Amino acid sequence: MRFEFINDFEAHASADDVWAFYSSPNYPKQVVQLLPTILETKEILEGDGHSVGTVIRVVYLPGYVPHTYNEKIVTVDHEKRLKEVQQIEGGYLDMEFTYCMVSHEILAKECNSCIIKSAVHAEINDEAAANGSIIHNTLDGYVALARAVSKHIGEHHAKSAN
Repeated sequence: MRFEFINDFEAHASADDVWAFYSSPNYPKQVVQLLPTILETKEILEGDGHSVGTVIRVVYLPGYVPHTYNEKIVTVDHEKRLKEVQQIEGGYLDMEFTYCMVSHEILAKECNSCIIKSAVHAEINDEAAANGSIIHNTLDGYVALARAVSKHIGEHHAKSAN
């Protein structure tokens, strides 16, 4: 069975500024700083933190499910402003999912406005399909991230203007 959860968040920041955040080599560290009530760590195991092939170990704070997993960046398309990250070990794969990938696409709207389109794509064995709804929790975290990124960029620009 396949699941797909999508959220479009309107950010009050330019698509270029938002993409610079999502494609930054500091992305793993910055995400933890922006979501201190959700994430414990994002540790780079292989690669540079922002290029295809990078492997990152993600650890959530106690109480979040899944608690930990390894993910691999499988797509970084600067032209489309698209980043895709696939779970490769632990996490939902330990919960009878056969596939779990998250994508972030930054869609330009106006000069200082864009859409952060976050999607969670997952597949689970038909026998375990009742567990499929738990994946929605992952999307909630990415919605919180989109809000935090928009706010962070706005605050950064306000400081720069002073």
